Amino acid sequence: MEIFHAFGIEWKLLVIQMINFGIAFFVLRQFAYKPIIAILAKREKEIALGVAAADSAKKEKEAILEEKDGILRAAREEGGKIVEGLRKEGSLQERAMVREAGEQSAAILADAKAKAEEERAYILRESEKDVAKAAILAAEKILRTSVHTA
Repeated sequence: MEIFHAFGIEWKLLVIQMINFGIAFFVLRQFAYKPIIAILAKREKEIALGVAAADSAKKEKEAILEEKDGILRAAREEGGKIVEGLRKEGSLQERAMVREAGEQSAAILADAKAKAEEERAYILRESEKDVAKAAILAAEKILRTSVHTA
């Protein structure tokens, strides 16, 4: 103990300071260190959960984007098929309409020719009647004149 005395250290004070340090260490450990460590551990878990949720959301977003692209691609293909089908159908309808119009015009032309032929035949009959009447009138006139002169 003389060594402590030689350096000016009192062993009683040293023991009391060691006891004070032990008490302070115990109190700080119980009421400060453990709660701080618990809060830090809880925060670390929350951060880990947040990172995991962000990774999951990123993967889900990528999957949704891929699905969206697939749906858009399929819709474009389907739309192309529908447009092509409508074009074919329109072409077929156009051909049918042209054919029908041709048939109608042929029918109208045939009807007009038939009516023209009927009109021609009627005019010929009427003109023959008129010529026959004129011939009969001329013959009567000739006969009347020859009967009156004779």
